[in-house]
Amino acid sequence: MNINENVNTLRPIYDFPLPSLEDDHGSRGLVYRAILSGSRVLDVGCDTGRFGEVLRIQKNCTVDGVEPYLPAAEVAQTRLNQVFIRAIDNEKSFNGLINYDAILFLDVLEHLQNPWAVIKGAMKVLQPGGAIHIVVPNIAHISVVRRLLQGRFEYSNCGTMDRTHLRWFTRKSLSESLEEAGFEKILIDVVAQVPYLYTKSAISDFLVNQLVRFFPDPIAGSIIGYAIKSRLK
Repeated sequence: MNINENVNTLRPIYDFPLPSLEDDHGSRGLVYRAILSGSRVLDVGCDTGRFGEVLRIQKNCTVDGVEPYLPAAEVAQTRLNQVFIRAIDNEKSFNGLINYDAILFLDVLEHLQNPWAVIKGAMKVLQPGGAIHIVVPNIAHISVVRRLLQGRFEYSNCGTMDRTHLRWFTRKSLSESLEEAGFEKILIDVVAQVPYLYTKSAISDFLVNQLVRFFPDPIAGSIIGYAIKSRLK
């Protein structure tokens, strides 16, 4: 992706307030709680830097960002320690960046032409024992499968079939991507998205937990990937 070509359509600004991440059961809350206080973090595709700002203020992290879209990067520079304005498209996208404890790809990889090369490049950014945190939408979700069974594959303005998405992942394909890049101790989690079940209650929570337990692929709205760079590398 060229920094001056099509960035406006591939990475629009998603600048919205975040909920309390200590209690949030969504993907951002899960990633937030997994990052150790005081970590040195690189947020790739940081947009306007809202998530990194929370890490910096509430967890005393040093947070740098990588963002190709200049208007978003300029806002992020007021929230993060520093922001690198550069394209994100291959292993060389991270040249000159090293020794981070954690690297984040939060709803970013699906926007990239070659996310597999980018994941490999992320390995070089991390210090030994450092962690990669990934959030991607799940193409195996029942809502997409239902449309495919009807012979439909339409894009939309948001969600899994967002028209700015170039790549799609399942739990298995994300795990394989991390393994092929050389990461270890790979963990794949999901955030449930159950159609027609939006009311929060003890009963609905129980039903969602059971559905995720037995049918994780069709129920997962988002997939969360976590893996470690070997301490020997």
